[in-house]
Amino acid sequence: MIFEGIDMIKYTLPDFTVGLGLNLFFVRLLEQRPALFQDDMRIDSVYGCFPACNLNGGRAFLRDRSTPRQMEEAFSLLAEHGVKARLTLTNMLATEADLHDEYLNAILSTASRYGAEAIVYADLVGDYVRERYGMRCVLSTTRALADAAEVNRMTKRYDYVVLNYNRNKDRAFIDTIEDKDKVEIMVNEFCSYRCPHRQEHYLHNSEDQKSGRMRPFECVASKADFFDHESGHPVIFTDDEVRMLHEETGIGYFKIVGRGVAFQTVLEAYAYYLVRPEYREDVKRMVMRAAG
Repeated sequence: MIFEGIDMIKYTLPDFTVGLGLNLFFVRLLEQRPALFQDDMRIDSVYGCFPACNLNGGRAFLRDRSTPRQMEEAFSLLAEHGVKARLTLTNMLATEADLHDEYLNAILSTASRYGAEAIVYADLVGDYVRERYGMRCVLSTTRALADAAEVNRMTKRYDYVVLNYNRNKDRAFIDTIEDKDKVEIMVNEFCSYRCPHRQEHYLHNSEDQKSGRMRPFECVASKADFFDHESGHPVIFTDDEVRMLHEETGIGYFKIVGRGVAFQTVLEAYAYYLVRPEYREDVKRMVMRAAG
């Protein structure tokens, strides 16, 4: 079935701290020169977290804590362009005590004034963020929901649900999801299909975040290479696959993975998914000139 009159493809990008400059470059370029960009596409949100926040997950991010002024600046710069921030509060070891952390609540208080959303792993975090700060919540892919019945339960509880990346190209699975307008798909996940270490790695990163020390994690699984994305990869989408899924299912939210990923690889992904093919090299050169 082809959906008529469906909304635009809405991308969420990484990340609003380390990658803020790159994201603002693309947001502003899209406003100023929309002809360079793909049809029916917009930048909906940018996800990430401020360093040394105990509830950050997915990728450990330590460094020095951000100041209230730095938080205000990041949220306000995005909001100025109608782009939401999404906080990655996806630590798998979240406890009730973590919710009372002064730094966390300073982040949430500022975020809530700018219409930010929260990506969560633990229901207790989602409930707290929603009830105390009135923020919309995204259930993280780190929950790795195993079947469509679980997804359907969670779309009733959460505003959005990010699919288990192993199910992203499983159309039989996707077709049984009831609220597809609440589903988000990661288009360029770097973990190998059915990676046996994925949840262990997420837990490792959660432990590092809470302990404040980084430890190496050796994954022996073969990781995806974004530069091979055109070869019918089981995890990474081509632009045509994104558009086909959008048109045939009505799914409108897509996520570009890139926290902790090399700048050049993130830039390649942005140019590929966001920019018209004939302008990709031009836009990449613009970025490098601006960065240089």
